[in-house]
This record gives sequence, structure tokens and C-alpha cells, in this order.
Amino acid sequence: MLFDRQGEKKYMVGMDLRDEACQISWCRSQKGRLLQEPVTYARVPGSGKFDIPMALCKTAGENQWFYGEEAVEHSAEENRIFIPRLLSLALDGSPVAIDETEYDPAALLALYVNRCLQELEQGIPGGIAAVMFTARTMDSRTIELLENVRKRLDLKASVYYQSFAGSFYDFMLNQDESLREPAAALFDYETGGRLHVTKLIFNPHTTPVVSYLEENEYPGLFAKDDAGRDREFAGILREELAGHNFSSVYLVGSGFKGGWMKKSTVFLCQGRRAFLGGNLFSKGAAYGAVFKEEKPEILSRYLFLDQNKLRSNILMKALDRGELARISLVDAGVNWYEVRSSADVILDSTAEINLILHPLTGGKEEPFHIRLDRLPVREGRMTRVRLEFSMLSAIKLHIQIEDLGFGEIFPSSGLKWEQDLTLADD
Repeated sequence: MLFDRQGEKKYMVGMDLRDEACQISWCRSQKGRLLQEPVTYARVPGSGKFDIPMALCKTAGENQWFYGEEAVEHSAEENRIFIPRLLSLALDGSPVAIDETEYDPAALLALYVNRCLQELEQGIPGGIAAVMFTARTMDSRTIELLENVRKRLDLKASVYYQSFAGSFYDFMLNQDESLREPAAALFDYETGGRLHVTKLIFNPHTTPVVSYLEENEYPGLFAKDDAGRDREFAGILREELAGHNFSSVYLVGSGFKGGWMKKSTVFLCQGRRAFLGGNLFSKGAAYGAVFKEEKPEILSRYLFLDQNKLRSNILMKALDRGELARISLVDAGVNWYEVRSSADVILDSTAEINLILHPLTGGKEEPFHIRLDRLPVREGRMTRVRLEFSMLSAIKLHIQIEDLGFGEIFPSSGLKWEQDLTLADD
């Protein structure tokens, strides 16, 4: 699939991936400025039905595939093979037997994503510049899967990944400050599923303003009638909304439909604003794509620390223009799976790298020393090495070091070192 990234107006897409369905929102930006709020794709415009069932359906004996709503519609017909829950199938990784052929489940998910984006392209007046995929958990397995999907589709657009919590943050950063601060809460509940609670807390006493999450989860709501479910949810609200001054509360998911919330609504609207909807995560992901591509000014004023974010700056003391300075090699506040940084360093008659971990959460700085065994130490500051940083997880830093030599005077020894450092998990 080829996406046109030329031209001044850019189309940013957010894709909310759940096992039952996905949603897609898109918006336009120009020179870092939103030209419109995100619009969520609906098969029937104006219907408010945003869910695209996460399913495929194949005609037996033929290379004919249906996706989404059409897959569900054809699933009851003869000679049709229905394949639901594509995300969990792909995360499991086991081959899927269809029509006496084994399929890689990542290929099935890629087919579904491709059909979704193709249909979206037909409905927007331009090409797509960036896609942000968002899912409840954005761990290494999910990222590996989505990278597989990206490569299979040969997407020319920029592709990014973040968790639902990250999409909630990006959504709130685009709301009025009176709704955002000092705190906002999100309750996500699909009928018959678990109830997920995400609280986004802002600390206005820091520069930039640091925000963090408090998360909780309930097995669900189990009362047999509406009144009982209303009392059950009202109790959860009282417990979860205690302790912080929440400016706004968002209710997302099919479980909140049906008009059963009476006491809950009265409590929610006491001193705060409440919103009921179903497409917050895809909208937040679309905003997130804008943030990644355009980097608007508001990003310099806020710093978000969730479980996927690196919480410490990686520093080194070094001479900068003749003055001893603390140089940042890796900046905190980025997703651990996006950390890719390198630096060339000239050593001063030593075979050791000295790093400093500076936590943004107020903890004590921690030094790290890496011994470069067998490195030929050259007098007169003639030893140059390259440091390359990546993350294996949110708390595991991977460092690769290579001796570069010093031009034609001292050729490289060819020596390389690797070391993993465990960061404080606070």
C-alpha cells in the first residue's frame, strides 16, 4: 500500500485495535496546526457505529475474503469460513488452519488492517502521512506483531505505536485545560468484560508539568438488574474518584449504554464534567500521530510518564567547548521501544565509560561504570568510541560500544562491547 506524504496538508490516522473490533479516526494537520478535530470512520456516515469487527471470512475453495461487518454478515452462509478475534490469534502466533491450508495469523491481521486502511483512503480527500496503532497493552510481543504487519504491507506512511493509556493522555492534551487539570479519569467497560480504570494526574508544580497514571481493574459489573448495576458502579466511582480533584470523567465502551446509570450520573456530575462515548482511543491515537509528526509547542510544556516511558535521563560528564558539562545521551519521557540513540565520545586516558542516571521522579542519581576490557588506551585523548543505546524493556537499557580508533593515526582495534543496565523501577 502506498501512502502519499507529499503536499502541505497531512492526514493522520489513529487505529484502535481490540480483539472484538477496531475503530479508526483521522484528522488533517498543516504546519503543526490541526485543520479539524479527528473524525471517526463509520461504514454508514452519521450512524455513530464505529466498530469494525476484527474478523475475516473466506469462501471455501476460493480466494475470496471479506472483512469486518461483511465478514460477520457472510459468516452464517454455507461454504464460508469465519475467522474472528484476529488480534489474539496473531498474538498467540500459532498457524491457523483454513480450507486445508495453514496461514500465519500475522498475515491474516495484515490483510484485515490493509482492507480497513484501503476503505478509509477511499473516504478521505488525500493520502495518509502517519498511522498510530493503539492497543490496551503495548508490550514487546504486541510491537513485534505490529512491526510484522507493517513490513507485510510495506507502508510508506510513518507508523507509531502506543498503549490506550498513551492515547488517553494525547486525547486529554487536546482538551481545554479546565477539563484536563488537575486530574481526569477514564472508565472503559465493554458489556460482559472487565472494567478498566485509568486516572491521569497532573503535577502543576513541576516544569514541565509532569503527569502520571493510576490504574485499576475490576472483573466487571455483576448485578442482575439495572438498579443493582447502577449501585455497584456508583460504589466503584466513589472509591476511585476519592483522593484527587477530578475535572472530568470519561465513560467509554458498550457496557455504559442503555440508560441504566441514574445514581452514578448524579454522583459523576457533582463538581466535575462527565462524558459518554466510544471512540476516545482512536481519536487520541490520531492526535498522537500529529504529535509525532508535527511536534506542536504544547509538548514542551508537558511530560507524560506511564509504564512504557523511560523515567531517567542518561547523562555523561564531558567537556563541551572547553567546559565540563552534563551531556544528555538519552532523554526521559519517550517510549522505551522508541529509544534509539548514539554518541561518539573521546576518552581521556581511560578505558572506562561513566554514565549517570538522573530520575525525573525525584529519586537519587545513580552512577554506572562500564569497563572496556582490552581497549588500547592512547595518550593525548586519541581514543574515540561510539555508544549506541536501546531499550529491551522499560527498565532494561542495552548499550553497544565500539572502538572507532582515531582517523589514520590510530586505526580501530575492531573491539566491541555490550552491556545491559537495569534501571530503577519506580
